[in-house]
Amino acid sequence: MLPQLMLSSAERNTAQTCRRLSFSFARPSPPLSNFRTPLEPSSRRLLLSCNAQITRSGRHGDLLAAQSTFDRMPFRDVVSWTALLTAYADNGQISAARRVFDEMPTRNTASWNAMMTAYARSSRLAEASELFARMPGRNAVSYGAMISGFAKNGMMKEAEEVYQAMPRRWRDPVATHALICGYLRAGKLDLATRVFEAMEVRDVFSWSSMVDGYCKCGRVCDARELFDAMPEKNVVSWTAMIQGCVRSGMWEDGFRLFLQMRRECVSFNSMTLSVMVDACSALDRIREGIQCHALILALGLQNDVFLGNSIIVMYARARWMDDARRSFNCMSIKDLVSWNSLIAGYIQDDALEAANELFEAMPEKDIISWTSMVVGFSKRGGISESVRLFQEMPEKDEIAWTAIVSAFVANGKHENAILWFNCMVDEGFKPSAQALSSVLSASANLVILEVGMHIHACTIKTNLESDVAVQSSLVSMYAKCGSVTDAYHIFLSIGEPNLVTINAMVTAFSQHGLVKEALALFEDMQRYGCKPNQVTFLGILSACAHAGLVGEGYKHFKSMTTLYCVEPGLDHYTCMVDLLGRSGLLREAVDLINSMPLSPHSAIWGALLNASSIHSHLEFAELAAQRLLELEPNNSAAYSVLSNMYGLAVHKKSEERMRMTQMSNGVRKTPGYSWVIFDNALRQLNM
Repeated sequence: MLPQLMLSSAERNTAQTCRRLSFSFARPSPPLSNFRTPLEPSSRRLLLSCNAQITRSGRHGDLLAAQSTFDRMPFRDVVSWTALLTAYADNGQISAARRVFDEMPTRNTASWNAMMTAYARSSRLAEASELFARMPGRNAVSYGAMISGFAKNGMMKEAEEVYQAMPRRWRDPVATHALICGYLRAGKLDLATRVFEAMEVRDVFSWSSMVDGYCKCGRVCDARELFDAMPEKNVVSWTAMIQGCVRSGMWEDGFRLFLQMRRECVSFNSMTLSVMVDACSALDRIREGIQCHALILALGLQNDVFLGNSIIVMYARARWMDDARRSFNCMSIKDLVSWNSLIAGYIQDDALEAANELFEAMPEKDIISWTSMVVGFSKRGGISESVRLFQEMPEKDEIAWTAIVSAFVANGKHENAILWFNCMVDEGFKPSAQALSSVLSASANLVILEVGMHIHACTIKTNLESDVAVQSSLVSMYAKCGSVTDAYHIFLSIGEPNLVTINAMVTAFSQHGLVKEALALFEDMQRYGCKPNQVTFLGILSACAHAGLVGEGYKHFKSMTTLYCVEPGLDHYTCMVDLLGRSGLLREAVDLINSMPLSPHSAIWGALLNASSIHSHLEFAELAAQRLLELEPNNSAAYSVLSNMYGLAVHKKSEERMRMTQMSNGVRKTPGYSWVIFDNALRQLNM
């Protein structure tokens, strides 16, 4: 017996009902009689015409016409009743279909199959099983319907029982294919493979399902081997193989298959083209994407909503918003995805006004629409507008709550982020990894260890402690709150730390003056298979600056470009100026500033000013203060440091001049403050 899958409570109830019925697969009941008097040729033609009309009406969803035709028929046969039953069943009217079934004066196997299939497709497997048990004569369709129904609902044990009881001559290919699809849906690739290999008759659908199954499990090479062995391929198998290659990063193979598909004159569909457009979008291959768009237009598929949405996303990701808007405007039918994709593109392109205009024009909005605008205003610093939109949202989910919490953090409103995170939890929403990372960042910036520890407890309760982003945020939070030991304990608990986590730990060591540990971890990065980036070097250079390791700092600064092809940024130059300045090498620091390929920002001149103050070098202090005030005229630190240095150098006139200039410009020293928790709420204490 094959292994049983884990079932939900509803599935277990259905399975128990099926077993209570104890249907016999081997001994069906005797058949019912189906006698009818032979008709005249004209009457026979009328009967066939009416039956066909009922079928057509049902296929078009016109149940009134189907019922009307049936009611006006002067005589009916079992086909008439079955046609009406099928019309109701195919349009989701299962109760009406059952009423027709119960009123039938006589039934054949097709009647029983139609009713049973309707129940199975609607996941009403108890009723389907009850009919299956009472059927007077089963055929391949009967067994296939039950196997398919059980398999689609994850009830593989029941599907296997029906399959084993099914006569072997009926199994392949339809029933076996249903069983294979059930295993693939449940992620049981090995069982699906075993059943597939045992098939005596395989059709293109079975082959295609296995190709798709291998691709979705990441076994693209096995899928390709199976694909090449297929005696016959259809658009489904080609599309599955192309999509498998693209999703696995084998972009060139995917495109070669698509071109081969065209050369072999295989008729592709909108799904195939959508896969290609999505591949071009994800891989920034906009030129190939334009060719796919041209092909869509040439084939007259521009009105396909699914394809149109893919085109919008492709142009939006490339930031070709004019083309994305034109594609949107050309769509005769638009759905929510169309509107949301264009809005997201505008927000990514920092065109908030266009996004807001589109948002206001939407005929209907969903959570994604509202959340996108919350994020959009947050990126522009409009946190009050983000809050207003969030509060106006008719319904909220975890993603929306995560967006508003992250918005507060991104705009420096860390205390609000913590308060709103608590509201999110109180409202019964499970915090996501991103929400936890954001609120941990807020706790770190406020240096409130107690809140950070509370959030750490939340990560454990939500089983997100092993999430890489959460782990990195925990390391950073504990380090910034002064608990570097706890930070390192979290780091050691990570099985395979990635670059983000390693950078967080290097920075933590650097901030706490643990230079040897920071440098040792930097050396160990290669063992973890990680290549240092700008953040890594920022931590290392900062550690060298705090320890005064000029030679070590210079070595790593030079290795950025020579060994790792990482271009130094302004912050790296700031660290080097700080390192040289702290070591008294002020002339070398100024020379480094003058040799920079970038324009120095205020932090660089601030580092030089601070170093000049430490070593009482008035000339360089004046230079640094002058450049700093040119960039930040209201920087009170520049006035204070230079004024104090004039005082120490007994330059009373210069000291007085600096104080007068500061007063006349209205520059005041920014008061310090700290955060405390009082009465379960955050309170700001001014210093």
